[in-house]
Amino acid sequence: ITFIIHTQRAASVSNRSVARAQIEEGSHLAARETLENALALSPELPKAHYFYALTLKTVGRYDEAIQHLERTLQVFPRDRVVLNQLGRILFLMRRHDDAIAVFHRTLAVDPEDLQAHYNLMLSYRAKGDTAQAQREETLYTRFKADESAQELTGPRRLAHPEENNERLLIHMHPSTWRAGSDGRGRSQTGYSGQ
Repeated sequence: ITFIIHTQRAASVSNRSVARAQIEEGSHLAARETLENALALSPELPKAHYFYALTLKTVGRYDEAIQHLERTLQVFPRDRVVLNQLGRILFLMRRHDDAIAVFHRTLAVDPEDLQAHYNLMLSYRAKGDTAQAQREETLYTRFKADESAQELTGPRRLAHPEENNERLLIHMHPSTWRAGSDGRGRSQTGYSGQ
């Protein structure tokens, strides 16, 4: 029985990974079907609920998307990405006070979260609270990446990828690099392993 449970969970995780790629490609319908299979095998997987919510959001099924995001937040209550998605859906539903409360939860985790400040700006504007909207716009502008600084730091980051690692949205830590890898996921021999 343990083997069957582990096999079902592995298949579910695999389906979730496939669905994530399908979402990145814009194949939301295919991703939704893949995630339905994943959740049928392992209904407790929070990441599958998160990605399923994204597919529901694209077709305007906001109430269902919220339910799945809340399932994810039961496991990861301080996940900024999930909180921002929940707030965004509430904004799209014109539940501005609820959206504002969720974006403030995001800022409790990271006071400089760019998405939260931007969406707070939009939410306050939608409510007609120009003073708060202006405050959030100021914070958004302050924390937004300075593109001219990116140009100045680019050559150094390219020459020293290990120093640039943490600023990347998706990255690997040196402890996870395969033997023979150059640290950027490429084999030093030119073979990608695929």
